[in-house]
Amino acid sequence: MPNYKLLTPGPLTTTDTVKKEMMFDHCTWDEDYKKITQEIRSGLLKLAHVSEDTYTCVLMQGSGTFGVESVLTSSVGEDDRLLIASNGAYGERMADIAEHAGLSYILYSETYDQVPSADKIQKLLNEHPEITHVSMVHSETTSGILNDIASVAGVVKASGRTFIVDAMSSFGGVDIPAEELGIDFIISSANKCLQGVPGFSFIICRRDGLAACKGKAKSLSLDLYDQWKTMEKDGKWRFTSPTHVVLAFAQAMREMEAEGGIEARHQRYTSNNRLLIELMAEMGIRPYIDSRHQGPIITTFFYPENHAFSFDEMYHYIKERGYAIYPGKVTDADTFRIGNIGEIYEEDISRLCAIIGEFLNKKIQKREKSHTAFDAVIFDWAGTTVDYGCFAPVQAFMDAFEEFGIVPTMDEVRAPMGMLKIDHVRTMLQMERLTAEWERIYGRPFTEEDVYQVYQLSEKKILENVPRFTDVKPYVTETVETLRGMGIKIGSTTGYTDEMMEIVAAAAATKGYKPDCWFSPDSVDRKGRPNPYMIFRNMQFLGLTDVRRVMKVGDTVSDIREGKNAGLFTVGVIEGSSAMGLSREEFKALSPKEKEERSQQVRQMYLEAGADAVVKDIRGVLEYI
Repeated sequence: MPNYKLLTPGPLTTTDTVKKEMMFDHCTWDEDYKKITQEIRSGLLKLAHVSEDTYTCVLMQGSGTFGVESVLTSSVGEDDRLLIASNGAYGERMADIAEHAGLSYILYSETYDQVPSADKIQKLLNEHPEITHVSMVHSETTSGILNDIASVAGVVKASGRTFIVDAMSSFGGVDIPAEELGIDFIISSANKCLQGVPGFSFIICRRDGLAACKGKAKSLSLDLYDQWKTMEKDGKWRFTSPTHVVLAFAQAMREMEAEGGIEARHQRYTSNNRLLIELMAEMGIRPYIDSRHQGPIITTFFYPENHAFSFDEMYHYIKERGYAIYPGKVTDADTFRIGNIGEIYEEDISRLCAIIGEFLNKKIQKREKSHTAFDAVIFDWAGTTVDYGCFAPVQAFMDAFEEFGIVPTMDEVRAPMGMLKIDHVRTMLQMERLTAEWERIYGRPFTEEDVYQVYQLSEKKILENVPRFTDVKPYVTETVETLRGMGIKIGSTTGYTDEMMEIVAAAAATKGYKPDCWFSPDSVDRKGRPNPYMIFRNMQFLGLTDVRRVMKVGDTVSDIREGKNAGLFTVGVIEGSSAMGLSREEFKALSPKEKEERSQQVRQMYLEAGADAVVKDIRGVLEYI
């Protein structure tokens, strides 16, 4: 049987005595079992520092998300409006729940490394008097940030709104005086800081707020009021309860009390977290969240600089030695996460960091001793190493066609990206819709002279645009530096002309990126992509003869075909690519679900064109070296 400890935000490592409680099969109708349910409910109210006269507790089958959905869909009625303050995936999940349930809501979003502002929430409440409920996450395990619910509670309660707090991963590990703060609904789960196992969530609610939920629920099984009404009588669950989980949770609560309650557990988690950050810093690994807002539950870390390994590789190395960690969940950085909660102590943290140190040392030694599989990497330019989103040529083609009376779509402009520019124009004019538009406007089919005229105008506009689009993309300089440190040569090909490249290459060099060479279609008798000739000129210049030891990296279908036509191992880059077609700001603004969907579309496009590998960003190239 596998035996490793979970350094995750839940499920988490539990004691053997908690696990042992699940060896008994209990009847749900048994009076002893119903008594256990009532004791759990009463105990949870004490942990929340609330009086039984004002508050009650409802246990809800399912994961923590079931509890959140139960509260939102039971408390926010048809005439109500919800304000969701979000700075991570779980705040965004609240919006997803509201969307699915047809609730009226406003989403206020902060970046994942910033806490929601009470002042901004106050401003939104002033601007939108129709808002009746405000919800937020306390400990956002997307990043590990601990949000300031006290400040927000002051604003919400002063304005007379209902306050809903998702304290999923903080309740029991961080002291929350719910009644003093005026929280109306606080939600958590059995398998978090109370150190039980997954199977039910619990909601601590003001009795008057719960009474107002009667008849509002959008779901039968998640009806919070009806669940409470049945449970309040004698501890009977409305539908089949997770008996084994309940028994384990009752034991977990007894063990928490024996440990010294929330105060002692918070101290243990905080000590774990501080030691973890200190030991990771000694290895050059820094946290994503600053010390002011870092919570004690889970910590997100950046990868060390110039790393050349994947999360899976590190994960399996650590798991084989007794611990499991979490992949990163933030969307604006390459990260991984380590939890501090559960039956975890400082000796576990020390052991984990020693394992990570061993792993990093082995990677360094392997890099120093090994021969790489490649002698050179040939990169594309716009969209791959510079000009995030590849906007210089795109806007030029849009403007050129519009001057001829045709308004192309973004998809029509981007489809031939990477080709020789005159071939790009010709390919666009051969598209069925654009062909028809040309004939409608000019009363005849387009000719090669027309292609040349549009091309000349687009080339002029590219030259005008290029100086504004020469910023080097994220991680390019570091990745190239790492490759060169491994003795790998750096070449490049482009769809730009020599005249354009003189501008781009000079500007990129001042910003830290300068490949060993570049070749444009001008250098191969204007036989650009998908022909392989620019690649062969690179190989000639770099003194290479074996195509099997050269890698091509690009961001368009034409790039992939160029590499495959040359017989190279060919890699497509997703983020900041022409194929993705979004600026960095536009990409950041997408939800995690939208990012994943767009990334999968680009991935599939590359694979269908013959790519050997697809990477999130340019750092992924290192995994294949």
